[in-house]
Amino acid sequence: MCEFEKKVYENLKANGLSFSSELALGAAVSGGADSVSLLVSLINILSELRGGRKSAPAKLFVITVNHNIRPAPESAGDANYVLDLCKKLEEGKGIKICCDLVEFERGAVEAEAQKRGRGIEDAARSLRYNAFEKFICQNKLASLCLAHNRNDQLETVLMRFLQGASIDSAAGIKARRGPYVRPLLNIARAEIESYLTGLGIGWRTDKTNYETDYLRNKIRMKLLPFLDENFEGWQTAVLKGAEKNAEDSDLIQSYLQTFPLSTEEDGSVILPLEKLCQAPEALQYRILREACIRAGETERIPYHFLKDVLLCQSLSFSKRFSGIEITRKNNQLFVKKYSESNTDFVFSDIIERSGQFQFPFGSLDVYNCRDVDGTEYASVRAGQNSIVEKVALPFCIRSARPGDTILCADGSQKKVSEIYADWHITPEKRSLVPLIQLLNEKPQRIKAVLAGFLGYKDWIVKL
Repeated sequence: MCEFEKKVYENLKANGLSFSSELALGAAVSGGADSVSLLVSLINILSELRGGRKSAPAKLFVITVNHNIRPAPESAGDANYVLDLCKKLEEGKGIKICCDLVEFERGAVEAEAQKRGRGIEDAARSLRYNAFEKFICQNKLASLCLAHNRNDQLETVLMRFLQGASIDSAAGIKARRGPYVRPLLNIARAEIESYLTGLGIGWRTDKTNYETDYLRNKIRMKLLPFLDENFEGWQTAVLKGAEKNAEDSDLIQSYLQTFPLSTEEDGSVILPLEKLCQAPEALQYRILREACIRAGETERIPYHFLKDVLLCQSLSFSKRFSGIEITRKNNQLFVKKYSESNTDFVFSDIIERSGQFQFPFGSLDVYNCRDVDGTEYASVRAGQNSIVEKVALPFCIRSARPGDTILCADGSQKKVSEIYADWHITPEKRSLVPLIQLLNEKPQRIKAVLAGFLGYKDWIVKL
């Protein structure tokens, strides 16, 4: 084995892989340099082990996915390249490569993106991992190798930092998660390309990797070169920080496993409030989020929603977000997943005075204020960070309606539905977003879209 292949081999062993004849090993290959280097190195490793002992695996299971979101010649060309490469690599290696091509119908990823409300990349990843799960089950794989590398790790950690991620996400990509193993995670992209060039093996290049519309690409094309030029040693520091976050995350997870969460027959999870309040404040949010996960919620639960639940002093309440409902009865919290659709749900109310008001999205606080010239107005707070100043009483707080528009900085009007699409808010969550409509003007314009309360952005007209 060359030095590159030795690294891959040692990384596989470090993640618990024992190379016996019973090992059913798979690899996801897209045709890019990272996954091609993974494929080539795995074949060479298995071939060398096979030459030394007959008990080594004689097969490698490969899956390649055509998402059909790029022009047909490009996406089909990637898939065909992988299929052809697998045939070539089999020659003289003594290893059988079983390659499956999964093709999504054109438009399937876009339809999934609209359904999830999180963009094309997220939808493609969701469908891709569904295909991976089926592939693993069908071939009874012990592990499926993925080609994330050191550069991917750096991009991910920076991206999650810029998104204000939790300590779990800030830990970056895990070397092993369930059946998924990433043996290139500590190998830089430059070393990957050097390895393939030395073997005379080419790879495919996805042109969308150079488009800066996506945050990850923007980090890769703009932020990383700037850091490389101006901050010596930043890569090591960032990776060390992610490693420390991973250790802290593991410690917190071990604590969460000991917290007394019980599950009812209907799937609801019960939290004893006395025990919850005894936990360190920094962990209470994590415990509540863990209860949501155990109740079956797979979507992201915004920090502000959970914080609102923890701060609520009412002896009895019920709060909902997306597909999760949290209810307090006596001295217990009940967290339950429900399948009822919110897409047809609407709310509307006229606020005529100061005070605290309860809505499906949570509580709304209205304060009386006075301007320097003596003009009275209201300050409106939804959650902890969504604040709208200088709102005349009375005003309307409501969910969006078809045709709603709001003023842009350039003086034009933008549809609220387009804002929701830009922010990737799912249809189920859109009905929970509060809008503030002014009633003292003609026409009665919308002053604010307060999606920040649910973990997204706010759109507040300052005029």
